[in-house]
Amino acid sequence: MAEVVISLLGLIGTIVASRYSYLANNQARRSSTAIDEINDAVNHRHEAGTPRLYDMVWSNFNRVSKLERSVAEIKQDVKDLAHVATVHQLEIDKIEEQIGEE
Repeated sequence: MAEVVISLLGLIGTIVASRYSYLANNQARRSSTAIDEINDAVNHRHEAGTPRLYDMVWSNFNRVSKLERSVAEIKQDVKDLAHVATVHQLEIDKIEEQIGEE
């Protein structure tokens, strides 16, 4: 009788271990598929001639950097023009005062 109980416990242990092994194998297969899909999305391996995600990000970074430099230059130009306009307005005011005195 003891041998039968031990054999049944061994059988149950084997069935449980087999089930967990099967589930782990399925999970690994799904994970591998997901990783392949992510790689495809990032690297465009199936579409010839399309840039990789890294290349697109780098290109966008370079364009944004150029735009930031251009905005900084425009802001400086606006400041310079505002200064020139102020100076010209002061000169116009002086001329108008001289005309008004005559």
